[in-house]
Amino acid sequence: MRGNTRDKGAYMKLSVLILLDMGKDYDEIELILGIGRGTITNCRHKYDKDGLDKYLDRHYVPFSGKLSPEALQAIEKQVSEGIYCTSQEVQAYILQAFGVEYSLSAVRSILQKLDFVYKKTSELPGNVDTSEQEAFLVEFEPFLEEITENEVILFADAVHPQHNTRSSYAWIKKGQDKLIPSNTGRRRININGAMNAHHPEEVIIHEADTINAEATIALYDKIQQRYADKERIYVIGDNARYYRNTQLQAWLTENPRIIQVFLPPYSPNLNLIERLWKLLRKKCINTHFYPDFKDFRKTVPTF
Repeated sequence: MRGNTRDKGAYMKLSVLILLDMGKDYDEIELILGIGRGTITNCRHKYDKDGLDKYLDRHYVPFSGKLSPEALQAIEKQVSEGIYCTSQEVQAYILQAFGVEYSLSAVRSILQKLDFVYKKTSELPGNVDTSEQEAFLVEFEPFLEEITENEVILFADAVHPQHNTRSSYAWIKKGQDKLIPSNTGRRRININGAMNAHHPEEVIIHEADTINAEATIALYDKIQQRYADKERIYVIGDNARYYRNTQLQAWLTENPRIIQVFLPPYSPNLNLIERLWKLLRKKCINTHFYPDFKDFRKTVPTF
């Protein structure tokens, strides 16, 4: 019976009987099974009194969780719609809402079963209009698919890497710190860039002292040269002033191949090139130390 059971409690109870039948004393059984003398005594008395069937009967029902499917759905909805930064907060919600007290490890298991993972939140501007974003995507996604061979779509934006390291997550030995040298200055470089929506490995950049209308015109000139075979070049960007500057608009009138498309206000999450800038910071800036600004200025634009 012991060899066929998967129940740890039954395995232990049967082991007590087997060891007693083998003539082992209580001290030996305590040592072998790692249980207390009182547990051994209770096992013996219950077996002598009730027989084997009742001895093993724990009135056990396979564990399906203390929470109903409806309660789990409620937890999923609550955590999805709210911001819960710790397992303790979810634990407190479950206790308050359903009167069930779980350990923190059990709470984490519940969250994992509900397909939650623990990761950083993403920033979203407070003035964003999600309905406007959704309306933009409804029109843009078909346009992205229907583009012809004589057209190209680019996402454009500027980035301003600062000559300094940034703290980031890393695997560090418990009880120790990992120190990364940093600079005290605030020098930075200004890069205006554009990324091909269908071939994001194609990136065009222009470095400037200041990102303004002149710097944007210089970038657009590079874009026209790079895509000289295209009849129309759609450049999707945010609502920065230099994109709407009268000087740039006059230049666009003389260069009609480039057509600007503006994202809804406060929508960096819709600009594909923002993901490239995030990767740039991760790979070249966050945990990298450049003692000399010249090295920094040389490395970043070649990423």
